[in-house]
Amino acid sequence: MHNLSMRTAILLLGLSVSGGALLAQAAPNAAANVAPEAAQSAPARGALRLTAEQRQKMQELRAGARDRAEIIRHDQSLTEAQKQDKLKALRVATGEQMKAVLTPEQQQAFAARRAQGAQKAAARLNLTDDQKAKLKALRVSNREQRQAVLNNQSLTSEQKQTQLAQIRASNKTQLASILTPEQLTQLRQMRHSRRHQQL
Repeated sequence: MHNLSMRTAILLLGLSVSGGALLAQAAPNAAANVAPEAAQSAPARGALRLTAEQRQKMQELRAGARDRAEIIRHDQSLTEAQKQDKLKALRVATGEQMKAVLTPEQQQAFAARRAQGAQKAAARLNLTDDQKAKLKALRVSNREQRQAVLNNQSLTSEQKQTQLAQIRASNKTQLASILTPEQLTQLRQMRHSRRHQQL
């Protein structure tokens, strides 16, 4: 748990918020389909207004992801870092599959909800503008470093895992230098509670 990088923490936080929004919309609803007028106003209110077919597909995607996550968590051949990487990849893939179920208007509403969730998380952590800027730069740097490693065809899987672990450790150190001890504790608590709601 302590080996999660800043990018992973932010990604988990963002996906948790957005996944919760999708799950809330995927709950059974009295209306089987949405009237066109309601669907058109959805982005303005941030509501996804899923059809019965979309709700069913979302439920199937979440159930499948939950099952795959359990398999990963109980795979004794994987290290904790490998499990975290596989779970993260599963979350990203599931998020993309869920996004594909949405109409362009729903995707816009989804993006708005996700942005609101990130803002709420930043507000809960009481981040300063300087901290926000540093975290953004750290996230960009982390993404670039990880992509460079993942795209490097000359590295073996083991070498990639080693380098990715080094990137995570470096980001953890940098994160600790950006956030206060109180913010770090709060972030860990938020991640812990989100993880129990996720998958």
